[in-house]
Amino acid sequence: MSQSKLPNFIIFGSTKSGSTSLCNYLVQHPDIFISKKKEPNFFLYDEGSIITNKKGKTTVYTIDWYKYWFRKAQEKAIGEASVSYIANEQAPIRIKSRLPDVKLIALLRDPVSRVYSHYLFNQRNNKHEGEKSLLKVIEADQKQGSPEQYFEKGLYYYYLKKYFDIFDRQNIKLFLFEYFTSDPLKVVKDIFTFLNVDSSFVPVVGAKDAPSGIPKNQTIYNFIYKDNFLRKALRPIIRTLFPNREKRRTLWTNLISRNLSRPPLPSETRKVILEMYKPDIIKLQELIDRDLSKWLS
Repeated sequence: MSQSKLPNFIIFGSTKSGSTSLCNYLVQHPDIFISKKKEPNFFLYDEGSIITNKKGKTTVYTIDWYKYWFRKAQEKAIGEASVSYIANEQAPIRIKSRLPDVKLIALLRDPVSRVYSHYLFNQRNNKHEGEKSLLKVIEADQKQGSPEQYFEKGLYYYYLKKYFDIFDRQNIKLFLFEYFTSDPLKVVKDIFTFLNVDSSFVPVVGAKDAPSGIPKNQTIYNFIYKDNFLRKALRPIIRTLFPNREKRRTLWTNLISRNLSRPPLPSETRKVILEMYKPDIIKLQELIDRDLSKWLS
């Protein structure tokens, strides 16, 4: 496989910040290709690493395995999205070694809101076994060596500093989550320009990522969100009724949203977590030259 089949852009962060929606908006452009494999995560590991996932599937992370996901790409801009790269200290080094001129894109969300969304997402999927306190979940995660990286994934300055040290600033494009949600089309068009593709193209930007929250009814949630026989049987009918993919995504996320409750983060808990993040946020303001006062309030 040729070098041209490797990506020339990567969406590298951050989690729970709208990356799925961003990919769905970008891939509508006729000159943009994004790997259909969600989060290949190739640069999280040393080349040749053998990783077994929770389902027992083993993957050998070779460059040929990585190139496989871009084998059909004929577009000008070829990309992938692995949002865990942002909080992995070795990822920028590995990326630079293999893709020295790659363009990097990240959506950054208020770290307190991000960690709460991460927590609710795992609550939704029964990962906490009844544990209700976010602070206790963060503490337990850190005691276990931070497998979920609840807190660490919000330390944007700490991790981004290495990207800014290694890559040309002109090849890094950062957007704040609140800006993306308020004007997604503007963000997408800015990225079109960044990727040197036609910025006059107008994608459908109505659908959003599936929200975080706690299911009101676990049975209904499992039917809507998880693969099952009835859902598979209904899929061709839904595709006939809603041929536009983004409209189907809108329908799907609306159904999920109606069956989720999102209890507010207790103000005292927010204050504690904000104090933990404050030093990093202050340094981040200087690094990216953005006003982050809303994150600090």
